[in-house]
Amino acid sequence: MAAPSGEYFSVGSQVPCRTCQEQRLQGEVVAFDYQYKMLALKCPSSSGKPNHADILLINLQYVSEVEIINDRTETPPPLASLNVSKLASKARTEKEEKLSRAYAISAGVSLEGQQLFQTIHKTIKDCKWQEKNIVVMEEFVITPPYQVENCKGKEGSALSHVRKIVEKHFRDVESQKILQRSQAQQPQKEAALSSSVHIHGGLFQHQAKEAVVVASAEAGQGREGILYVLLALVNKGSAFPNLRLEQTKHPTKKNKRII
Repeated sequence: MAAPSGEYFSVGSQVPCRTCQEQRLQGEVVAFDYQYKMLALKCPSSSGKPNHADILLINLQYVSEVEIINDRTETPPPLASLNVSKLASKARTEKEEKLSRAYAISAGVSLEGQQLFQTIHKTIKDCKWQEKNIVVMEEFVITPPYQVENCKGKEGSALSHVRKIVEKHFRDVESQKILQRSQAQQPQKEAALSSSVHIHGGLFQHQAKEAVVVASAEAGQGREGILYVLLALVNKGSAFPNLRLEQTKHPTKKNKRII
């Protein structure tokens, strides 16, 4: 059920409540609108940052249980002054950015183009979409596929600056892709290092066999065994001109093969 119709909440009071979805909330009252049954609570920041707080707006029509555990009766402190024009400007900017993203998606702009637009916008606020083209400072146009050579406009330092932003963006994207591929391949490399070692040598078969036996006895299978074989071959390299190492994903029973 909803909160009692005659319930009031003083600013500064501690109020726990339970919503109709069984979610339990508690915080300090910072505002209460009796007419619309809206309660604003200040709670510790979910980000864990000091000097920050979460403000929860609760519709008491959807609260099944509410109580006051520490009622404040004294006059609440005056409200902090707000820079309304700054807040309005921020809200307007946020709205324009959201509309810009929505337009890009509806116009069929590629993901690469959307990402580049966001990168440019972080440095140069004066940029917008014109169909699938990015217009920067009303002077420069970047057309698909949005590479450096697609930046058009009056030659000069400003255009060079835009091109550098585009170049760095794609360089960073490529670096990120390389890093991701490297991380994806790491398990494969680990599996390869755990594979068996084969030593091939038409000549000096007896010495090659001895090297493998030493490696298996001292280091066993896996990466250490491979490293030990390499060390053995380096030490006796002058005696084995025809030897080479090979790895396989299917180790033999004795982890060696001589050909």
